[in-house]
Amino acid sequence: GDMVVAQASSAELGNYGVPVGHKNYAAAYCTGLLIARRVLKKFGLDEMFKGKEEIDGEDYHVEDEENDQRPFKCILDVGLQTTAMGHRMWGALKGAVDGGLHIPHTN
Repeated sequence: GDMVVAQASSAELGNYGVPVGHKNYAAAYCTGLLIARRVLKKFGLDEMFKGKEEIDGEDYHVEDEENDQRPFKCILDVGLQTTAMGHRMWGALKGAVDGGLHIPHTN
């Protein structure tokens, strides 16, 4: 079965200085970053896998980094959600990948 090790919600962004606008693509990206850092911290990998240092919109793949240990691998399960271009879930995916998680995907 599936195992959930951490969760994050865009409603939590207010605690990190984002007071409004929690239902847009940028908020989904920030939520993805938040969940990535939580997962890596839980397993003690947050110091080894820093994620993308400069957010510039370019592709980032943590598995391409030179490390002694393989990155934490996650699977994005969209369930019954329609996978349309521009959907907020892609923002969350991008945030999680930029945050240092290895999530296999194509562009």
